Amino acid sequence: MEFRLIYEGPLHGQGAKSAHKWAIRRALHPQLERLWQSSPLREAAPSLLAHPARPGAVSVVVEKGGLLFAPLVTQRLKLYAEVSVLLFRRQARGALITDGGDLDNRLKTLLDGLRVPHGSLEGRVELPSEPDPSPMFCLLEDDSLVTKVTVESEQLLRPAQPDEVVAIIGVHVKRTVLTPDNLAL
Repeated sequence: MEFRLIYEGPLHGQGAKSAHKWAIRRALHPQLERLWQSSPLREAAPSLLAHPARPGAVSVVVEKGGLLFAPLVTQRLKLYAEVSVLLFRRQARGALITDGGDLDNRLKTLLDGLRVPHGSLEGRVELPSEPDPSPMFCLLEDDSLVTKVTVESEQLLRPAQPDEVVAIIGVHVKRTVLTPDNLAL
């Protein structure tokens, strides 16, 4: 299964706060929710998104501190992902380390925003003004399920804040083992 996600907004590097990672999750949630509503996931969704899991069935829903998350790429489904990122940012092409570059830390922040948080709130001190969706659709159960990452950086030619990006995230979901639960994927 292959698809693309688009993230537009700030992308902080080193020292990115948990609230920022939550903002990335919230921004990508509608796209992932729509993906679950389209074929082939639509047919598998009733069983995979059941919480609690139906007897004898696998569910991808994870509960963290009372919040529900629905990652697509999970160990339970024997899946992993390869991710490619086309990152448009204000800095000139090639300014990867200096002048707001910090590309490796910005990439880590983006990957953290693609996964289920490790703790119930993962250090978030303030709750958002709007409640989080339930379940919140995420790409990854854990970022250790990413086996390959490629990044291409381009200059964003429209006016933007220094840390603002447009990221086109290509995702290739693969199976480690073919099972009845991941057959539709």
